[in-house]
Amino acid sequence: MDNLTPQDLFSPSKARQQRAQAADWAQIDSWLSYKYAGRIVPTFERNEETLKVLRELSLANERADEERMIMERVEREACKELEADEAARNPEHVKILETIKAHLTAEGAESLAALASTAVALDTTSTNPETLAHALIAHTSMSQTLTNNIAHIQALQRYLDRQQSLLRAQLHELQSNPAFSVPSSLQRQTTEHARQIKHLRAKIREYEDKLASLEHSQARTAATPASKSVSSAEAIADMLEQQTALSALRESVEELEKEVDEYAGLPADRDAARKEVGRLEVELDNVRRRRDALFEGLVG
Repeated sequence: MDNLTPQDLFSPSKARQQRAQAADWAQIDSWLSYKYAGRIVPTFERNEETLKVLRELSLANERADEERMIMERVEREACKELEADEAARNPEHVKILETIKAHLTAEGAESLAALASTAVALDTTSTNPETLAHALIAHTSMSQTLTNNIAHIQALQRYLDRQQSLLRAQLHELQSNPAFSVPSSLQRQTTEHARQIKHLRAKIREYEDKLASLEHSQARTAATPASKSVSSAEAIADMLEQQTALSALRESVEELEKEVDEYAGLPADRDAARKEVGRLEVELDNVRRRRDALFEGLVG
């Protein structure tokens, strides 16, 4: 709490963070004092990284102590169970077993030990040869299945490693090859095309309004019998010229819209457009590889 600044005193979050760190340091100091058992704790720099490492170390030490205590408790319980089994054994049976062992030959003792160790290894409660054979077959089958699964997983891992190396190479190619980079003038060209389209659409509406006005004037002139003169022919010629200009403007707008549609799927930001082009190139490459694989399969 000594490193609190005047600004932190007015910030509840900063003050709460400082209190939490102080509590953590107090816990770490207590743990180090217990571990060093009266010896002097070495000095070290007190910062957030050191606190994080010491906290993880203390948690790992606590888990290790808990695991050791559990193992010791399990060992004590196992020893008690073994002692109880030894005490519960029938003295007559023990005497008979000792007598049999004493009269066995070296091969017989070795065979008896082998039979007992096989039963223990196979985790069977019977020493019947048929039972041991079935258990041995089951263990062998399980071992072979696990071996095949491990081999399959290893082959899959090698395939994934190769695919990862290939993808990394393709990613490096996409990032370093200038052919896959988006032109720097793409955003400017798109903005210019959009501005031209907007301007041409306004012109089209203007000419459509003029054309409608001329058609209305022509219809009104045609309704008057005495108005058929040269002026109507000039109006018609003017109207035809404007219609021709309107058609030319429409074609120009359509061409510009086609050029803009080519960039319709790309974002306006240059870096984002470059990433999108790279992703599409990767998809194209995958499709080409699948096509080549299908073609090779058909040829084969």
